[in-house]
Amino acid sequence: MMVDRKGPCTHDPRFLYGRGFWDRKVPEVVMVPVMWTVWGALVVISAAVWIYRSRLERDEEDQIFIDDAFSHERAAQAAIVTKVNKVQPVFRAMVTVTAVATVFVIGYYIYDIFHQF
Repeated sequence: MMVDRKGPCTHDPRFLYGRGFWDRKVPEVVMVPVMWTVWGALVVISAAVWIYRSRLERDEEDQIFIDDAFSHERAAQAAIVTKVNKVQPVFRAMVTVTAVATVFVIGYYIYDIFHQF
């Protein structure tokens, strides 16, 4: 009787230590809640940045101060504009990241629909 020697090579690190990190599949039971949690966190952070920017813009006035008597108002408005200009790139980045996450979530469910057929 002959012994079948076909099997995993014992010198392969995957045999000794298990499957490689990139070879593992993430179960849907874990992926879907994580995907929704990340998306929800991005939406909440984007909303918080939007609310902060809106509160800053609330005190901004569209006036031109010609007289030097209103230099304190001019300085206050310049400070508000500076703060809004600092927040604007963060807001745009958060909206972009949230949009990409939304497309990922929608794409996942479209893929899932086609994969089930």
